[in-house]
Amino acid sequence: MVLLAPAVLGLLALLAGPVLAHLSKRQPRDRRPFGALLLLERLQRRLHRRRRLQDRLLLLARVFAIAAVILAAARPQAQWLGGPPTFGGTGNVVVLLDDSLSMDQRVSGDPAFALARKDAATQIRSLAPGVRVAVIRVGGTATMVTSGFTTDTSLAASLLESVEQSYGTTDLHGAFTLARTTLEGAAGELLVYTDESGAGVVDACAGDIDRLLALGSSILPRVYGGEDRRNVAPIDAVYGDGLEGGTVTVQLANWGPAAREVPTAVILPDGARINTFVPVPAATDAGPGTAESRVTVPRQAEGGVARVEIEDPDLPLDNARFFHLPRIGASRVLVVDGDPGSTPTRSEVYFLERALAPWGGTGGIAVDVVSPSGLSRLDPATHRVAFLANVADPAPYAPLLVDFVRRGGGLVLGMGDNVTAERYDSALASLLPAPLRKTRDLVSLESDDGAPLRPPDVEGLDLFRVFARAGRESFTRVHTRRVMTTEPPAGDDVSVLLTYDDGVPALLERRIGNGRVLLWTSTFDLGWSNLPLQAVFMPFVQRLTGYLGGEAGGAASTANGAVGARVSLAFPPAGGDPEVTGPDGGIVASERAIGSLSFTPEVPGAYAAVPTGLPPLAWVAVNTAVGESDVRRGTSLVEAQAKIAPERLRRTFDLDIPLFGAGVALLLGAAALGRGRSDDAA
Repeated sequence: MVLLAPAVLGLLALLAGPVLAHLSKRQPRDRRPFGALLLLERLQRRLHRRRRLQDRLLLLARVFAIAAVILAAARPQAQWLGGPPTFGGTGNVVVLLDDSLSMDQRVSGDPAFALARKDAATQIRSLAPGVRVAVIRVGGTATMVTSGFTTDTSLAASLLESVEQSYGTTDLHGAFTLARTTLEGAAGELLVYTDESGAGVVDACAGDIDRLLALGSSILPRVYGGEDRRNVAPIDAVYGDGLEGGTVTVQLANWGPAAREVPTAVILPDGARINTFVPVPAATDAGPGTAESRVTVPRQAEGGVARVEIEDPDLPLDNARFFHLPRIGASRVLVVDGDPGSTPTRSEVYFLERALAPWGGTGGIAVDVVSPSGLSRLDPATHRVAFLANVADPAPYAPLLVDFVRRGGGLVLGMGDNVTAERYDSALASLLPAPLRKTRDLVSLESDDGAPLRPPDVEGLDLFRVFARAGRESFTRVHTRRVMTTEPPAGDDVSVLLTYDDGVPALLERRIGNGRVLLWTSTFDLGWSNLPLQAVFMPFVQRLTGYLGGEAGGAASTANGAVGARVSLAFPPAGGDPEVTGPDGGIVASERAIGSLSFTPEVPGAYAAVPTGLPPLAWVAVNTAVGESDVRRGTSLVEAQAKIAPERLRRTFDLDIPLFGAGVALLLGAAALGRGRSDDAA
């Protein structure tokens, strides 16, 4: 209620007039008994009481009459918030379809997005001929669905129906910006199909709404979402130390009005599932209800990206949360250093260790480096692959090595100055691909050059098939000055996988039961070859490990990402062409450079950076934005418009004429009532 002329209210002092007039007609206090009139005393008292009641009504009538006339002169108005303007009239219609994650909430069992898309398509097809229409999708980064305005409503409706539900956030600001650009300064009608979920989403668009309304446009919301909105989602999962193989701490949030007990499962990278139930309190005005639960992980588990899944039918798209899980248990690869050296860089396995775990093993499997005496730790139940680098005498451990290979293990033998043919032929005759002869200098050891490798057979050999697209020619840059020669290989279980330019074997293989033995006739350090300095070294070593059944990609680095947000990775330069694989195993579009890679994930899940098809060098756990899980309604578009431009939505009713009429009616009634009193007195 507002008054357009409040100063007129000062005239209300006139209300004292009728009161004073009535007071002036009071009967005198002194009375004298007079003759026969005493006989009428009882009748006079009765008449006095009746006249006093009627006088009060007359007084009220006169007071209210004057008050009504004065209030009418103050021009009062009744105002209230109405709905948005009605649809139709400008000839320019922009349809904004919210396809963000929160639109997956259920309305009577159906996704809100599906209902909104259907209604929007029907509305577009019902437009009158000649009306221009444009369609914008709001989820993630707002984009145009139509190429500007079109009068072909059937085409616009078909394009809108092709929009799919996304996992993105609500980019209402970007959508309003696109709409204003499309309108090019003209007025239009914006039909916004949304759920208005999330705190601050509409408030952040106050400037956009103001500019659109200033152009004469109308914003017409079509709101979807149940009255009793609710949702539970996992918002965090972290692995830490604890009993058995450690503990995963899971945090759930409840945006609904009632407490829930939510079925929850932690799913490890190898598919193992750990089930539990998590009670979560109801949401309050201060925020969602939250609860934590701790899940114990087995003593041994593969590393990679794990996930938490819950059962919640209200918003299924946010029912999973992805997190990194390190490899749990002993190392999968055992590296035996036959010549430790006086400094780390002089160690026989310095380069080999960094090729297997370029980030120090922080991303997954840790390489287990031991001296020759540490071979006693070799366990077929734990290790998949063992590297022997320039080990002088393997005889004490020969039975263990033979058992390891026969039980399916992979063994790589690297040569060096400590190796003698007699010891190896005697101790490992049952494992060697061919008996060793003696060392041979291909060139002078003082030479900076050496015999190059021949390009591998990338089509016929599984070991090198991953280098078919890129990296094959990188092998020719490997130059070797000295090798360990062998007898001519013989037997169906023996193969020469790689040779030097002069035909000397560089890599030989022997299959023994389910296991394999690879013999590298040079060194893994810089003693005999420049192999560790070549870009192909790391992918080659990791491919050897994977080929033998090890987890060469276990040492991958880790990163976290969000749907729709750019992810940038940095890793040591390697041979091959880095690619990104998505949760479904498909290739994801990416930008690649030397030592770096970037991409934008569109769905949550586990992403891997894989150079030239090798085991992953990096794992990325991608999740949805937690804010999209809050399905409670925030500020509505109607409320925002009413605050910014109240005249567009305000409904008013002038009360001056009704009040003036009421005042006149009361004055006439008071006059009639006063005349009646005069007649009675006569």
